[in-house]
Amino acid sequence: MWDGREPSLRSQATNATLGHAQGNSAPTDAQLDQIVNFETGIFDAQIFDQEAGRLDKHGATGGPDNLSTQEFYIGINDVLSPGFTDDVFTLYGAWANQSGDDDARARAAIARGEALFNTRQFTITGVNGLNLFSFDPLGAAPFTGGCVTCHDSPNVGNHSKKLPIDIGVPDAVTPVLNIAALPVFTVACTETTGPLAGVVFNVTDLGRAAITGKCADVGKFKGPILHGLAARAPYFNNGSAATLDDVVNFYDQRFSIGFTDQEKADLVAFLKTL
Repeated sequence: MWDGREPSLRSQATNATLGHAQGNSAPTDAQLDQIVNFETGIFDAQIFDQEAGRLDKHGATGGPDNLSTQEFYIGINDVLSPGFTDDVFTLYGAWANQSGDDDARARAAIARGEALFNTRQFTITGVNGLNLFSFDPLGAAPFTGGCVTCHDSPNVGNHSKKLPIDIGVPDAVTPVLNIAALPVFTVACTETTGPLAGVVFNVTDLGRAAITGKCADVGKFKGPILHGLAARAPYFNNGSAATLDDVVNFYDQRFSIGFTDQEKADLVAFLKTL
């Protein structure tokens, strides 16, 4: 769940059966085992790009078969832990510097987008849950990071440990995003001391705070897995980005990155292959 309300797949399966499906009883342990085994055995990823062709050819390692062999464990390559590397996506390095026909040029664009995602550095400021308040993991100070700061799981792109954050998507005023049809909630923190005293949030979604009741969690969401993006519009938890171009433009303006038009196009080409 975007707001992290379910602690496990077993819990999610139980609550979905009793809630959404209006079941008369919870699944048995054996049934839950079957459900979780099925869910954890699914590997979905784009396999074909209309311009670049197969995403597991010419030395590339895209697609679900390769994803099924990708190592993962909780905390792998965590940006807040020792050993972090920004070489998060390693699918299309073999496609760098290709030239020739249209397919080759499309593959080169995807490789450039992957490299941008891994390496472009910019100043990250005011992210609730990361570096907005003094109690956040990095304190209340700007720092230099990149896309992989919050998307650090190798070749998957979610955060490998629990880190609900607010990058500004739920804000009542946002660059690029279309929130005209969304409600706006005003949340006034009741703390009388500390960094949250007197803070007022204006957001289209309470995020984690709807579950925890904590002012510090207003607008916070988990980072999603970045697979199947080409088929999953609209984007973000509230559907406020109609296209991947809108997603890239949002980040560009939110963090004053300064992407060129070519870099934006390359990033979108890359994201569409995941």
